[in-house]
Amino acid sequence: MNQRGIVHPLFLLVTSFLSCAIADEGIASPPKKDLVALTMREMRIVSSFLEGQRRELGTYPAADGMLHPLREVLTFGVAGRAPLSTKDFWGHPVWYRANSETHQLISYGSDGVPDEDYAQQRLYPSRYLHIVESPGPTGDLVLIGGRFVRRPFLGRSREMETINSINAIYRAAASYAVDYNRYPGTASAFSPVTDLLPDLVPIYSQELPTLDGWGRPLLYSNSRGALFLVSYGEDGQPDHDYYPDLACGLEYFGVGAPFKEGGDVVQTCGVLVRWPLGTEP
Repeated sequence: MNQRGIVHPLFLLVTSFLSCAIADEGIASPPKKDLVALTMREMRIVSSFLEGQRRELGTYPAADGMLHPLREVLTFGVAGRAPLSTKDFWGHPVWYRANSETHQLISYGSDGVPDEDYAQQRLYPSRYLHIVESPGPTGDLVLIGGRFVRRPFLGRSREMETINSINAIYRAAASYAVDYNRYPGTASAFSPVTDLLPDLVPIYSQELPTLDGWGRPLLYSNSRGALFLVSYGEDGQPDHDYYPDLACGLEYFGVGAPFKEGGDVVQTCGVLVRWPLGTEP
């Protein structure tokens, strides 16, 4: 506006633009935080700290198998360390329990209400546990030994169906290995899991899954004593060059390319080494 009270056209243009920006929530409002992802991050940090305490002291704190508010556990013997979060990002307490084998951290999700009675459940290492998917942020987040076995996966049901199927196949194959001192099958290149049905059904599994979440055949190989289980994900194409003749224990197998949504699922000898983005084990 000039001294005569006349509004300059440029002033009108700028103020009009700013008014539209403020009215448009997509421009004026800051991006919403993913409270699930933030809570998971903090729980992983605490889990790493607890593993460090176990290495230093030979045991987890309060390893009595009972549920404790995490705040009570971390206020003992941690003077001088950086403060650790004892609440989730909805402001609810994070819960903790441990035994001589592993530890568990629990957030009751956005509603603050437990989905299960965790105190009555047996606590054991999570490596072969079934991963439970919740449809939204009200679902609990449960971490055992550094691995999430329950969390809101927000619609990634096909990915989780694939992971659960691969875990089920491995459990059956591991039971077979106890009896025969080797994994089932002899394929040196990736082949359909249906080849394993004669070995595993019905003794080691009543109904072995053979398809991934997109309806494509799950694949396996068993070379040099290493069992690989593979899904090529949503697009049905491998995201990386995989080498089924590698030995067990190569936990960084196939990490040359970034993980992506709907991406491959690869398990070697019971360890997930590649998984779709957003379904971190």
